[in-house]
Amino acid sequence: MTGRLNRAVASLGGALICFFVLIFLEQYKFSKIFDLLFGTVRDGFANFHSISLILAMMFIVQITHESGLFQFISISLIKLSKAKPILLMTFFCLITLLISAILNNILAVIILIPLTITVSRILNINPSPYILTQAILVNIGGTLFSISSIPNILITTYAKISFIEFFLNVGTLSLVVFVFTLIFFIMLYRRDLVIPRENLDILIEYNVWNFVQNRNLLYKSMISFIVLFSLFIIIPPELLAPDIIAWIIAISLILISRLNPKEIFSKVDLELILYLLGIFIIAGALELSGILKLFGTLISNLGEGDSYILLILILWISALLSSSIDNIPITKVLIPVVGNIQNLNSEALRTQLFYSLAIGANWGDNLTPLGDNILVMNICEQNKRPISFSQFFRLGFFTTIYQLLIITVYFTVVFKPILGIVLIFIISFLIIICYVFFKISRDKYKSIENLFIKVRKFIVG
Repeated sequence: MTGRLNRAVASLGGALICFFVLIFLEQYKFSKIFDLLFGTVRDGFANFHSISLILAMMFIVQITHESGLFQFISISLIKLSKAKPILLMTFFCLITLLISAILNNILAVIILIPLTITVSRILNINPSPYILTQAILVNIGGTLFSISSIPNILITTYAKISFIEFFLNVGTLSLVVFVFTLIFFIMLYRRDLVIPRENLDILIEYNVWNFVQNRNLLYKSMISFIVLFSLFIIIPPELLAPDIIAWIIAISLILISRLNPKEIFSKVDLELILYLLGIFIIAGALELSGILKLFGTLISNLGEGDSYILLILILWISALLSSSIDNIPITKVLIPVVGNIQNLNSEALRTQLFYSLAIGANWGDNLTPLGDNILVMNICEQNKRPISFSQFFRLGFFTTIYQLLIITVYFTVVFKPILGIVLIFIISFLIIICYVFFKISRDKYKSIENLFIKVRKFIVG
């Protein structure tokens, strides 16, 4: 939380403590550590398949990034807007949804933010509204597919949820919330979205191929992604695991790309893999100790066996925890908690709880700028387009609450129809209040930034 220690070092340090406790104090066999790292026959080696899928997707994404495919798609869509402000905002948001659905959040931000600043300089416009909305929507795109984020991969591998099942139950909800969020952003920023008409010709004449380093590789990457998603949809995970499908595409792409394999391997995020391995041991140790089972029993008792209350609890607990702690360990810890909840009517309901966990863990990251969004502010500052802590906090906090309330209303309408109708009226009123709040008090809450700086200084000493 303080940011003073590298996350992989912190994770491995915690794993080392767990190792000594399990082996020397609890007298577990050394083989138990391998079970925690890679899983067991009973859970289908879930951890191993998760790491395997993440590695394969890293190779695919790295090669695709080298081709300039995502930059090409982005600029092409932006040109379609013809510099119409609201249409440009819409296309920026669509690009964000598309890229973050395929890439991890950090890589999506590294591609999107400099690209947005470049376009803003071409058009001589203020990039802040576009950057802020993109930073929020990255996490919406992260719930579109089962491979869109690491929490999704961990959940779907553990719960054996197929690619198409995840999309139909979580991805479609994400698309609906995306539309509502886009409407909110357009209403909020419509007066700020001004583009000088003399810059229209510059955008239209801009050559999108300037962002493409290798056309041949771009076409190969595009075909590879189409084949990958098609295979995910067509082939059931029982027949061929998703990570094996991803590795087939990854190895094929390495061979046909004719890039230097050593360069590709050197760009793999080893820190992330070590971080995950450490988290696997820590979460496994918590499960062995019975702590996660107690947590699951507590949530079950709070829910009193009511499936609706359990869904809401998992959604908001995972979101609130992810707002200040990385959503990967939160997800890994909460997965067995959901698995240990008793008195469920069916396994289908447990799967619904996993869907709720995926949404909460991903979207909760925007409640504060303490997670990956710090990277957004750093990139903006490096490009001399700074975004303040208070700017991001106000938009991120209220937008995330708004998004989570939409999902809460959805669950309420499905499980408690009468209460759902009442909630719709209440939330409609709150949306109007929030909108007025933003428009009237946009510059009144600078003190929030100073407060958080003082708290952070106190925490880190």
